[in-house]
Amino acid sequence: MDGNTLAQEVLAYLAGEGIELSEDLGEAEKVLRDRLMGVGARVLELHLEGQKLGYEGASRRCLCGERQRFVEYRPKTINTLLGEVTLRRAYYRCGSCKASSLPYDQRIGLGEGQVSPGLAKGATLLGIEEPFELGSQMLYELTGRRVSARTIERLTQKVGTLVAEEESAAAERMKTWDAPPAEVTPERLYVAVDGTMVHETDGYHEAKTATCYWETADGKREARYTVRFASAATFAAFVWVLACRCGLNTAKQIVLLGDGAKWIWDHIAPLLEGAICIVDWYHALEHVWDCGKRLYGEGTAETTAWVTAIENLLWDGNVRAILTRLETQRRQARSPTHREALESLITYVGNQDDRLAYDRFRAMGLDIGSGRVEAACKSVVGIRMKRSGMRWSRTGSQTTLSLRVARMNGQWETLWAKLPLAA
Repeated sequence: MDGNTLAQEVLAYLAGEGIELSEDLGEAEKVLRDRLMGVGARVLELHLEGQKLGYEGASRRCLCGERQRFVEYRPKTINTLLGEVTLRRAYYRCGSCKASSLPYDQRIGLGEGQVSPGLAKGATLLGIEEPFELGSQMLYELTGRRVSARTIERLTQKVGTLVAEEESAAAERMKTWDAPPAEVTPERLYVAVDGTMVHETDGYHEAKTATCYWETADGKREARYTVRFASAATFAAFVWVLACRCGLNTAKQIVLLGDGAKWIWDHIAPLLEGAICIVDWYHALEHVWDCGKRLYGEGTAETTAWVTAIENLLWDGNVRAILTRLETQRRQARSPTHREALESLITYVGNQDDRLAYDRFRAMGLDIGSGRVEAACKSVVGIRMKRSGMRWSRTGSQTTLSLRVARMNGQWETLWAKLPLAA
């Protein structure tokens, strides 16, 4: 039967049901979608009725070493992309240990819920992009399928838990330097680290964020991410895993970018042997501006002139001249507030060692700004986690972010191939 003939039969079927399609395109397509998906659900149901779903004979081996006996076919109604479908699956039970199983559910990754893997995949995709209530509404608008906000949240946390646990297991293997295989092999690998605050039920907590990025052979830039609510020492292992996957052990040059926070250089840098460490230019300049405002006031010409002079020295990597100038000014300062501001900047600049050698970094063609990881703090974390009125549980925040990272790192299809609903 060709497509035209089938289409005519569909129109005849609708007419027989008393349904007359409107000339309004939007209304007609909605009626067709709902009716044809309903037919599709019934076709799927009829197709599966003819299968011995999960039947493996009169008995199957049990984990206890005995045999599970076939009992009956048990029904289960599932919400699918096409609509509700009732399945009848083989049910087995062990007379010795009383364990039971539904082999079909395990094989297709059905899990204990009432949502099919295909519908769950779409629901969780919306769950990591939008608030769960809005995701529920969007899913209905797009597919005609109703999945509650609570169910989308539950599915997102369930699948996200699997991802978060796999991340933790990989990080744990750093203790034996069991590195994951490299997925890419760039010549120059950037590792940029930062953090952003997320409002959880017990207050604000830092979501530490790392971005590994590189330039491809055709001049495009690619990036991968990791985000964890963890101490600096713990987070370092997650950064190491990400860097290994992005070619840490084969790259000819490693560059670590950070905002000057001590934990980055104390915990991350030692894991990136031979890395060129760079304090983000804009963060360094921000410290200079803060000092200038405290010395000369907000928006004054004196502040601008003083900052410009320090900025020029900083741009040329002349850290020694900056420290000399600041020390001289501190000794001459009479105001305790001015001395405190200068001492703070002296400490900041002095603690950065050669991480402020911007003249050398520029000559090498290196990035001196950590804009990539700042953008990640917004695009990976902020867009989903920091909307007005949001307060997250720790489980909810980490699992949602881990699942979101899996999507953004190109691991989405691989994840669903693992049948996460049945995990």
